[in-house]
Amino acid sequence: MAEYQGEKVTLNKPRRIQGGNKKFEVFVESGGKVKRVSFGDPNMEIRRDDPKARANFRARHNCDSKKDKTTAGYWSCRMWEGGTSVSQLTKHNIEGQILKADDEQRLVYGWASVVTEKGEPVVDRQGDVIEPETLVRAVNNFMENIRVGKEMHKGDQIGAVIHSMPITKEIGESLGIQSDREGWVVAFKVYDDDVWARVKSGELAAFSIGGRAVKEPYDA
Repeated sequence: MAEYQGEKVTLNKPRRIQGGNKKFEVFVESGGKVKRVSFGDPNMEIRRDDPKARANFRARHNCDSKKDKTTAGYWSCRMWEGGTSVSQLTKHNIEGQILKADDEQRLVYGWASVVTEKGEPVVDRQGDVIEPETLVRAVNNFMENIRVGKEMHKGDQIGAVIHSMPITKEIGESLGIQSDREGWVVAFKVYDDDVWARVKSGELAAFSIGGRAVKEPYDA
């Protein structure tokens, strides 16, 4: 993580822009400073899965020579590379990260799950997409019947989820909450002394939520 004009940002990770004359922005470090690079025509479709369209774009823009990460051309060419999707390039792995810790109460806060980012479905670490309504039902069941936390999902209980808030577009609007994400925000209380010491040292910097689901094909 780095800081740009007071905002915590992830370096070298493009993200979509809502509005404006560019489609993406990315933060890079140059000369010890963080620089913002905006790029991409918001009216242009990225057809990177079409081999002919991809080859034509990369040839026109001489992409093989674009090596400078501080330029828009470099990042535009990255979007037209083969092998990965635009969603994978722009996905920010905030899910599970400890974003705030309260030493006195031994609480850690963060997004247990992120299912959409700026209106786009998020593919999770298992390669799945979860509908916001499905997540809400799972969250309600978890809080009503489980709430228990274990280390790496094994062994004895070391803590519990004590605050839980599913955030969907509908819930957010009804409560006056504005967020670019839909998902599940939690506060997890750590009971175990050794585990809390490892949280404070930074050794344990994230958490995960386990569960079971019935998979269905998803058409983007």
